Amino acid sequence: MRLITHNMLSCNIKGVTNGFPLKIEAEKVVEKEVDFNPDFLRHMFAKIEWKALVEAARSMGYAELPEDSPDATVIESADETFLRKLHHALLELHLEEGALVCPETGRKFPVNKGIPNMLLHEDEVKQTVCIDLRKGNEPTRIRSPKDRVLMQDVCIDLSLQVP
Repeated sequence: MRLITHNMLSCNIKGVTNGFPLKIEAEKVVEKEVDFNPDFLRHMFAKIEWKALVEAARSMGYAELPEDSPDATVIESADETFLRKLHHALLELHLEEGALVCPETGRKFPVNKGIPNMLLHEDEVKQTVCIDLRKGNEPTRIRSPKDRVLMQDVCIDLSLQVP
């Protein structure tokens, strides 16, 4: 799993309000060379949560990124040295084995062969009540997103709290 992917993941357990950034417990980190593309890095920079990237890179043994985020205007004129460090952190460091940990609950999501398993247990999933508009049926509980798509329904998330 690349750090660019990690930077977009969060914990979606029912009731969690602070599921980002996931902490990394690295057991095996590998470096895989990727073609350098400064335009891609400049484009992606605005989408990256900088503090999360720096923390994740350090947890994987890479401490070359500055603590404070460079200004977006600086990125446009950034020297190649900085962009290569950013490139290495985002695209070339791979978490092969380890875990991602929810900062709020401590729940560990395993990473095996570079693939994070973010599947939730049944008790961690938000309850949803859905009405099948095709049949006018009574509300039914939907257990999987696949069922939701097949029913072409209107769903209400029961875990939401109305002020």
